Amino acid sequence: MARIYPLFSSSKGNCTYFGDKSGGIIIDCGVSCKRICQALEENEIPCEAIKAVFVTHTHSDHVQGLNVFLKKHRVELYAQRENIEILRECSKLPEQTVCNEVDGREILAAGFSVTMFKTPHDSPESCGYRVLYPDGKIAVLCTDLGEVTESIWESIKGADLVLLEANYDEAMLKNGGYPYELKQRIASDHGHLSNSQCAHELVRLAKTGTSSFVLGHLSQENNTPDKARECAEKALKPLLPKRDYMLYIAPPCGGRAVIF
Repeated sequence: MARIYPLFSSSKGNCTYFGDKSGGIIIDCGVSCKRICQALEENEIPCEAIKAVFVTHTHSDHVQGLNVFLKKHRVELYAQRENIEILRECSKLPEQTVCNEVDGREILAAGFSVTMFKTPHDSPESCGYRVLYPDGKIAVLCTDLGEVTESIWESIKGADLVLLEANYDEAMLKNGGYPYELKQRIASDHGHLSNSQCAHELVRLAKTGTSSFVLGHLSQENNTPDKARECAEKALKPLLPKRDYMLYIAPPCGGRAVIF
């Protein structure tokens, strides 16, 4: 069975493992190396199982633990060219790190086939990843984007599992204590997806055959797991959870295996 482990997923730190005890890849190192290894061990996965690291973009909640992790675990890094340059300039990469550019072509790593797709976000470069498992299952990670463009849709449709951003509840963001400019940035086409935007895409995905959904990157200030789940399940009716599809909410930390 294919597995994905959303170990950390929030506006404060992100890291997702694709694979099993024998080997796999991680996308993003947004928390410390120590916390990543502890989270893997809690899932009975040795840190040595990680064979490659992929980066979506260079915001701190996605790369703050990258430097130490790559010093201790000398695996290859995969990221967009501009992001590699930024990481080098900011001393986020050990000198010995082997860096590989992702540009939309298929990349083979640890027995997985990984393809990048660009996402609109307020960073110099940003992307999501489509991961083909050795058994033929497909999982997609798609967070930190203000909208689902047609090119993104072509990259995520038809996957068996999609980890999609449900960052904020619109009413909570509007009435919350964030400065007006920050609220505007979050809700923009280069910000984040709301619960309702996410739910709209889940309906489309269900029609293309996706049956496992993980809602990720929930804001701890502008969202709650209950609100995200309620919005998704309401949109997906008359389909029923656990019968017609599986719906998981990625926790900010302590994520366990999602089997699909």
